[in-house]
Amino acid sequence: MPARRIEADDPGSLAMTRDLIDNPFHDVLVVGGGPAGLTAALHLAWHDRRVVVLDRRTGPLFFTLETLYNVPSMPEVTGVKLLRTLRAQAEGMGAEVVRANVVEASGEVGDFLLRDDRDRSWRGRTVLLATGVARYHPTIDGDFRPCFHYAGKGNLFYCPDCEAPLAQDKPSVVIAVGSADGAAGMALGLTRYSSSMTLVLTGDRELSAPLRRRLAEKEVEVVEGAIEGLVGAAGRKGRLQALELEGGVRVEADAFFVSSPARGRTDLAEQLGVDLAATDHHAQAASQRGDTNVPGVWIAGDLRPMTQQVAVAFGTGNIAAVMIDQWLRRRETAR
Repeated sequence: MPARRIEADDPGSLAMTRDLIDNPFHDVLVVGGGPAGLTAALHLAWHDRRVVVLDRRTGPLFFTLETLYNVPSMPEVTGVKLLRTLRAQAEGMGAEVVRANVVEASGEVGDFLLRDDRDRSWRGRTVLLATGVARYHPTIDGDFRPCFHYAGKGNLFYCPDCEAPLAQDKPSVVIAVGSADGAAGMALGLTRYSSSMTLVLTGDRELSAPLRRRLAEKEVEVVEGAIEGLVGAAGRKGRLQALELEGGVRVEADAFFVSSPARGRTDLAEQLGVDLAATDHHAQAASQRGDTNVPGVWIAGDLRPMTQQVAVAFGTGNIAAVMIDQWLRRRETAR
């Protein structure tokens, strides 16, 4: 449904008026405060746009203490420091950043309405969704929280495009959380770096015959079994040393990679009517500009079916912001 507009004879107009006083109209509503959303906010604020970033602060970079080596102009920066720096830069330019879990999105071009789980609301002329992807962790008896001790802390990785070189000349493990074949593909790709490779199938164990042959050719050991424990490296907080599997099997390595589904957080996009790419569970961009089939709605970052690299998120966020600002200018000068 379109966002509700205030009418003179509307019995709820007084409440809506108060709502607007508390939450002034914005040029751009950005959902997601990762590198894509904050980069977009920086550019839009620089162009004197009233922009607010609504972020629930659960993205992986908020907890990434490991060093990122391939972020342009930011050598050897941690994920935590990168986000702090980018947020400060965006706020310094005039962007507003609010901690909020947005759960409802409605409206139409020129008048969108977002609400969070505390019933706070924001209205704006355009929306940029940079809501990222859901990260799936290995589980122990169905509990994924034990991985939080290691994910992003040292040697438990989720993005080969980002972190594969960290496995150089090291014994490595790929943990299959999703499909067995998907994990096999990751393991084969990582053989270029690691000194030895083990594939651990924790759930799906149906490897296709061609992939099983290729794994054998590359001398990738395949181990099957549910994880019963994670063993940390002694005296090295945040570093994983071994997996303990059912049946008393222990798999040790210096680098661990998780192969899991990458599903975009598309609930808000779906509410707004944005086309979804069903095959990869992401929102569908109409072009490389990040615009969608819904006028006034753009997408950026990992919500798009692209690699989960910080530099790519920067780029998609900035491209979307440039396009949004140009779109707003065209509408303003056409009046």
